[in-house]
Amino acid sequence: MDNTYCGFRHLDLNDDELANFYSGLYEFPEMYENEYGLVRNGDEIVAKFCYQDGMNRQVRYPSIPTGGEHDIFARNEYQNCAIDLLLDSRSKIKLIRGVYGSGKDYLMTSAALSLIRRNKFERMIFIRPNVTVANVPDIGFIPGTAEEKLSWTLGPILDKVGGEAQLKTLLNKGTIVNIPLLYIRGRSFENSIIYVTEGQNMTTEIVKLLIGRIGEGSELWINGDSHQADKTIFEKDNGLNRLVAKMTGNPYFGYMYLPITERSAVANLANLLD
Repeated sequence: MDNTYCGFRHLDLNDDELANFYSGLYEFPEMYENEYGLVRNGDEIVAKFCYQDGMNRQVRYPSIPTGGEHDIFARNEYQNCAIDLLLDSRSKIKLIRGVYGSGKDYLMTSAALSLIRRNKFERMIFIRPNVTVANVPDIGFIPGTAEEKLSWTLGPILDKVGGEAQLKTLLNKGTIVNIPLLYIRGRSFENSIIYVTEGQNMTTEIVKLLIGRIGEGSELWINGDSHQADKTIFEKDNGLNRLVAKMTGNPYFGYMYLPITERSAVANLANLLD
């Protein structure tokens, strides 16, 4: 497998090829199972599809239902494919990687809560690897209960669920369950979305452990950005890289890379430092 695999490929078609595409006569290149195709004519993306079961199905989920007045729509074509991946029940291990501010947690949190609201799953098992930022001293011992010690890990989804009060409600109802990696060995999670954020800070063994926790009716969702790995060990043995290398083409695995920062024009400057 090509190490640059991103879960999608661009198909640049001229006018004649595009006409064949719409008439069903275009000969597609060989694609991986669950890979997305973005058809371009000039600078414009004119069609999006996902390769599944030997066929190209149109990307069918343009937005995430919220149960309120306003659904959540993708800001770019790559986010559109990511939404389609998250809402598609066929793949059970879903990975979204991307640059700073590309919408990884926003899309995944919104999609997870939408599916739980519609009774597709019972809960979100939230896991954030307990790793501090590289070369920044640890803050040391944190007093309080287990819940209080773990509260800092919920930062990536705090503002995505509507603030601290709404997050506390979801925790009290059991809609979101915050569990440290330390305590998942031997567990089996049924009818749940096992949601792992900051997944770049995991070795292959940790990813294997997480996959082994997927019980009946559950899915494993992971997001991460390899550029933000916080310890040297995760650069040498990165579980997400291994996941892509070994799972690509498996019908239970879906992957999408988000290359566009949507947080702000200023946040996009971080990518210039790579």
